[in-house]
Amino acid sequence: MKSLTVGDIMVREPTALPPHATVGRAREELDLGRIRHLPVIDKDGMLAGIVSLRDLLVAGDDGLRLDEIMTSDVKTVGPETPAHEAAYLLLRFPIGCVPVTDSGGRLLGIVTETDFVRIAYVHMGGQVPVDQIEAEEREAENV
Repeated sequence: MKSLTVGDIMVREPTALPPHATVGRAREELDLGRIRHLPVIDKDGMLAGIVSLRDLLVAGDDGLRLDEIMTSDVKTVGPETPAHEAAYLLLRFPIGCVPVTDSGGRLLGIVTETDFVRIAYVHMGGQVPVDQIEAEEREAENV
C-alpha cells in the first residue's frame, strides 16, 4: 500500500487573504468557509503568515491588519511530504494546520487536524460518508 502524502490529503487552493486585509474581513472569510485557519499571502501567492480563529478572537479590533497579528514563522511542508510527517508537526507544535508550499514558498494548499480526523474516521471503520456528515452539520446550523 502506498503511503499517503500531504498532496493526497491537502485542501487545494485554500481561502487566503493579503497581509493588508483586516481582522474583520478575515472573520467573515472564516465564517463563510467554516474554517479555522487562514493563510496570508502576498500578491505573488507567497506565504507570508497564517492567522487562526483564536488569533482573530484575541485581536478583538476588526480594523487591525492581518500583518499586525499573523504568525509569520510558519511550519510548512511540500506536497510530496509523507502525511505522517505533517501529522507529527501538528502533534509536536501548538498549531492546528500546516500550509503546503512549493520549494519557492508559494502556497499550494493546507492540511489541518480535521483532515487527519477524517482519515482516522475512515480507517477506524466509519460507516457514514464524510460528505454526508458535513451536509448534516450544515443542516444543523441552519435549523
